[in-house]
Amino acid sequence: MRALVTPRRRWAASVILGACVPATGAPSALQSPELREIQVVAKRYAFEPPEIEVTQGERVRLLVRSGDGLHGLEIERFRVSQEIPRGGEPVVIEFTADEAGRYPILCSVYCRDGHEEMKGALVVTARASAQP
Repeated sequence: MRALVTPRRRWAASVILGACVPATGAPSALQSPELREIQVVAKRYAFEPPEIEVTQGERVRLLVRSGDGLHGLEIERFRVSQEIPRGGEPVVIEFTADEAGRYPILCSVYCRDGHEEMKGALVVTARASAQP
C-alpha cells in the first residue's frame, strides 16, 4: 500500500528539511552548535585534566566525578557552580564557551587543607574567521 502525500504534507516536509539543511552549507540559526563532552575528575587537590581546551562558540558538557570526597566546580565567567558529591553518577554541567580567553576552574566546596591549591583552567580558543 502506498502512502498518499498531499500538497500540504509535501510543503510541511520541505519546511522542516529546509530548516535543518541550509542550501549554503552554513550552520542554520536553528541548529545548535555541536556538543563536546569532557570527562573531569575532582580529587584532592586537583582537577583531571588540569586544563580543558575548547573553541569559542562550542557547547560544552562536563561530566564531573569526585575521586575521593565532596568537591565543587566553579567557572565564574560562564556562571558554572556545581557541587560534586562523592561516588555515584557524574554531575553534568553544560554551557556555551562564547568568549575566548583563559578562565580559572576552582573548587567551590571546602575540601580540607590544600583546598586553595585545587585549581584548573578552561582555555577557550578564538574561532578562526572564515576567509572569503
